[in-house]
Amino acid sequence: MHKDARVSQIERKPEEVIALDIEARGAKLLIMGAYGHSSLRAMLVGRATTEMIRSAIIPVLLFR
Repeated sequence: MHKDARVSQIERKPEEVIALDIEARGAKLLIMGAYGHSSLRAMLVGRATTEMIRSAIIPVLLFR
């Protein structure tokens, strides 16, 4: 783990927590993994990933 890494548990949707962290850190790029799920869209990207793409105010880079 990186020396500046932190761990926390928050009872919110993943996309909400990620958005708050982006703002707090002043991030310029969000890198996310895309994994398969059941529906066609979710097969390409998950629900949290889809929501981040829709709502992100910074570029999102996906990798599979």
